[in-house]
Amino acid sequence: MKPIIISVLICLHCCYALGASPPVSKENDLSKGIEFFKSGQFEQSYEILLEAIEHYPQNIELNFYLGRSAFETKNYEMAIMAFERILIISPHEHRIRLEIARAFQKLGAYNIARKYCNEVLMTNPPDTVRNNIQKFLTYMEKTEKTHFLSGRLIMGVELNNNVWASPSADKIKTIIGDVILTGPSSIKTRDWIYNTNLELNHSYQPFFSNYAWKTNVIAYNAIYNDISALDILYFGGLTGPELILDKNKFGLRFLFNQIDLGDIRYMNSVGFTTKFDHVFNSFFTTGAGLKYEKKKFEAVPQRDSNNLSLTFNMNFYFKNNWFNLGFTAENENATDNEFSYQKYIPGVSISRKLPFGLTGSIYYKTLFSRYDDPATLFNKDRKDQQNFIGASLEKKIWHSLKSNQSVLFHLNYQHTRSYSNIDLYEYNMNLLQLSLIYNF
Repeated sequence: MKPIIISVLICLHCCYALGASPPVSKENDLSKGIEFFKSGQFEQSYEILLEAIEHYPQNIELNFYLGRSAFETKNYEMAIMAFERILIISPHEHRIRLEIARAFQKLGAYNIARKYCNEVLMTNPPDTVRNNIQKFLTYMEKTEKTHFLSGRLIMGVELNNNVWASPSADKIKTIIGDVILTGPSSIKTRDWIYNTNLELNHSYQPFFSNYAWKTNVIAYNAIYNDISALDILYFGGLTGPELILDKNKFGLRFLFNQIDLGDIRYMNSVGFTTKFDHVFNSFFTTGAGLKYEKKKFEAVPQRDSNNLSLTFNMNFYFKNNWFNLGFTAENENATDNEFSYQKYIPGVSISRKLPFGLTGSIYYKTLFSRYDDPATLFNKDRKDQQNFIGASLEKKIWHSLKSNQSVLFHLNYQHTRSYSNIDLYEYNMNLLQLSLIYNF
C-alpha cells in the first residue's frame, strides 16, 4: 500500500548479479513446484519454490512460478521480488511487467501499477495485449481505493533479570563520601513482564495523486508481575501529509506521546517529525529524519525539555543477508541543565532466512551520552556508554489466503551493559522476550 515501503522490501530481498540463469540442480523440486502450481495447489508450490530460490536466485523459470504462486497465495511483495529478478536478468520480458502491475494493484499501489502498464504500451504490443491492458487500467479506475488501513497486535511476555537497572556496585562514591545503597532499586531484581502493543496505520491517497495523508496510532501496556510501580501505559500517534515522487518520499508528521508509570502520569510530549526516503535501486535504500519534541515531566518539572534528534539509516541486501545500518544524534535541553544531554546512537542489524521457515537476526547498538552539568552529589559531568547486543528468531505460523493477515512467532534475547564515569549508572541486564504478532 505504500510504494516506497514496497520498494524497500524489494531492496532487502533482491541483490543478484546479472547473467544467464544457472540450472536448478534439484530438478525434482522445481518440477514438483510447477506441478503443484498447475494443479491449483498454490500454497504447496509456493513453499517448495521459496526454499529453492535461496540457492538458485537467477533461474528464470523458477522465479516465474515462484512469482505466480506467491501472487495466488496473496504474498504480493514476494511476487514482485521474484518478477523483478526476471527483469534484471532479461529486461525485455514485457509480460513480467504486467505481472508486476497486477501485484502492485493488489497492494493498492495504483500509480506504480499504471507505470508498468504504460511501459508495456510504449513497446507497441499486439492489439490483444493492448486491449487487455486498457481493460485492466479501466478496472483499476473503477476499483481504486483511497483509504488503506493496516495494523498489528503484539502480545508477549518478558523475563528481565534487572528491572530497576540496579548498579553493579553496592557502594557508590559521592562528594560526601562512599554511600551504601538501600531500598528496592539497590538490589538486582528479576521480574516477569506481560505486554500488549497495538498499532494502527491509516493512509488516504486521492486518485492519481502523489499526495497522501498518513496516520499512525500506537497503544502499549506493560504489567510487571511483582513490581507494579514500574507498570507502563503508553499512548501516542503521528499524523501528517506525505509526498511520493517516483523514488523519493517526503513526509511531515505531527506527534504526541503520553506515558504513565505505575499510577502516575510520567511524561507528555508534542512535536513534529520529518522524513525523507530515497530508493537508489531495487537493492539499496536510504532514509533520513528530523524530530522535534517538547517534553513535560509531571512529577519532575526540572526535566521539562526540548528535544531535537537527527536520524539516518541505510538498508541493503548482500549474499542472502539483509543489512540495516543506522545512526541517531539527539540533543535535549532541560529546565535544569543536570538533565540536559547529548546522545549518539550507532547500530547495525543483520537478518537472513534460515531452515524450517525461520528468519534469524542479530543486532548491536551503542549509546553514548554526555550530560551538561554535574549530577547532584557528584562533582563531575555524567558520561555513559550503553552497549546492546541481541539475537532473535521469527517464524510465520499462519497466514490467510484471502487477505494479508498473518500470525508470527518471535523470540528475542538482549544483553545490556552500561558503563559510566559515575558508579550509580553502571549495570548489567539480560532480557528474554517471547511474542505472538498478528498482522492485519
